[in-house]
Formats: sequence, C-alpha cells, structure tokens
Amino acid sequence: MIDFRYHLVSIIAVFLALAIGIVLGTTALNGPLESNLKSLEGSLQREADSLRAQKNQLQQQINNDQSFAQAASPVLLPHLLDGQSVVLVVAPGAMPQVTSGVTAAVQQAGGVVTDQVDLQPQLFDTSATTEHSLNALAQLVPPGTLVAGQSPQPAANPQLYGQVEAGRVLAAAIVANDGPALSATQSHAILAGFAQGGFLQVSKPLVTPATLAVVIMPATPPTAGDSDPANLALISITQQLSAASRGAVLAGSYPGSGPGSAIDELASGNTGIEVSSVDNANFETGQVFVVQALSKLLAGRKPASYGVAPGTVPSPAPTPSASLAPVPASTRPANKQRAEPTHSPSATPSPSVAVGAR
Repeated sequence: MIDFRYHLVSIIAVFLALAIGIVLGTTALNGPLESNLKSLEGSLQREADSLRAQKNQLQQQINNDQSFAQAASPVLLPHLLDGQSVVLVVAPGAMPQVTSGVTAAVQQAGGVVTDQVDLQPQLFDTSATTEHSLNALAQLVPPGTLVAGQSPQPAANPQLYGQVEAGRVLAAAIVANDGPALSATQSHAILAGFAQGGFLQVSKPLVTPATLAVVIMPATPPTAGDSDPANLALISITQQLSAASRGAVLAGSYPGSGPGSAIDELASGNTGIEVSSVDNANFETGQVFVVQALSKLLAGRKPASYGVAPGTVPSPAPTPSASLAPVPASTRPANKQRAEPTHSPSATPSPSVAVGAR
C-alpha cells in the first residue's frame, strides 16, 4: 500500500528535476542570450550616436542659415516696403520673437509698423453668447459697408459666423487699400467695442489704417487639430485682411506651424482660401520671407506658402533691393567689342535663402 511519504518523495523528486532542468537550461542559454543582448546594445548605441551627430549637424546648418540671413538682410530687404505701413495682428500664444523679428524686418525693408492688435482667447470662443456679442459688434459698421474687393465669406463652421463678421469689421477698421473705408471715428469705435468685450487689445491709438497686415499664429497648434475653430477663424481673419488691404500674410513659428496648425489646414486646401503664409517666422530666414511675401503681393503676385515644411518646392530667389542696379553702360570697358561684365558689390547676384514655397 502506497503511503503519504511515497507521494511526498515523488513530488519532491519531480520539483527537484524541474529545478535542475531550469538551471541547466538557463546555463546553456545564458551565453548566446548575453551575446545577443550585448550585440543589440552596441547596435542601438551606434544608432543613437549617429542620430546625435545628425542632430548636431542640422543644428549647425540652422545656425549657419540664420547667420546668412542676418548678413544678407541689408542686401535683400531695403526698399521692398518703402511707403507701406503694416499692422501686426497677434493671436494668443504667439511667440514673441516672431513679433519682434517681423517688426525689425519690416522696418529694415522701409515699412512702418503702425500698430499691434493682440487678439484675446475670448475671440475664438464659439459659445452662443460670444457669437451673439460678435454679431452685435459687427453692427458698428453698416451691413452693406465693404472695403474695395472685400466680400463676406461663409464660415466653414456655422459656429464661426460671429468670427467671420468680426474679421470683416476689424479689417475695415485697421487696414485699407487706396484709402480708409471708414471714418476715424468709426474705426476707433470698432476697436474700443471689441476691446471692451474682451476680444482684443490695441497697443496704441490707431492713427490711420495700414496698407498691409501680418497675422501671427500661436506657437502651439490647438489640440483639436487642423479643423479646430481657432484655426479656421485665423485663416478667415487673414483672408478678410488680405481682401481689405494690399496684402496680408499668415506667419507662424516652426514647428508650431506643423500638423494641426492653421497653416497646415490652409495648405491642405480644405478651406478653399488662398492667402500667403510663412511657417518659420521665428527664424531670420522666415522673417525675410514675410517681407518678401508682402512685397510679392504688392507686385500683384498670387498668394504662396513659404517655409520649411515637408513637400515644399524651392522658393523663388529673394527679390533684390531696389538699390541694387546693373552697372551703367557708360562705365563698362569700351576697348572690346564684347566687354566682360563688371564685378562690383552692387552687381553681385542676390544669394538664395534655403527655404521653400509650397
């Protein structure tokens, strides 16, 4: 008869055999496994070193681009915006260096930044209360009052009707093409009304409407993605400013102008709106192209998108300053039937900035 001790010894023997098997198996596998892990570790380390080297190289390239832009600005920018005035329309969360950099570039181009309008988060609220308030403020301008070339656009989102109307009214107050569409009293009343409603702040009293506008986007895209109402509202406001003035540019910072941003939504073509944009205006190269974009709009060129986003094509060479002119024929050598061109600083071709246009 098999007693309890027999069962106990059998169970102990089974578990002992299992333990011995585990020990022997682990010992046999330890060598190859350890070797494979060390090989994988070495491979990952080499990949990390390579990526770190690429990052450093790209950072050096960015630094070189900025140094080039700083050095080339005195050649590329002067006189491009002579006689023009620019208003900056700054969205909540915009990067300060975009605002300051664009201001400096406009001034270097001969333009004057007449005012800065800081939009407030309340402007982008889509609640019924906000829409009602914006529609009421829109009545500060008679319903039929439109600036030359401006026409009301249907909102891509029905909730944005108030923002679209706000853009139309603000455009009439702060920009103009050939002449003010509104009296100074009307313009002041509009800005004061929007300021009292918590929709914007103005840095100083508006004297005369500007001829050009730059809308500066938030540094971080909204969490809701491309079709977020804030994106659509910014695009609509830029369009209204463009229609009411001689040109408007939507400027953003990189990578804040990437996926989910207003510029990304604009580039997708889903809005059906065409306005010029620059996606890297936090760098000197992008600030140069903000001025270039305004200059091209003044010259009657179609809106275009400039920057460093994937899929861009090489951008047009920067427009040379009006102060750069060919060497007069009278100063060329006359002792040859076909003289070599005279090389001088003023005749040197403009360097090309390493950014792109969609």
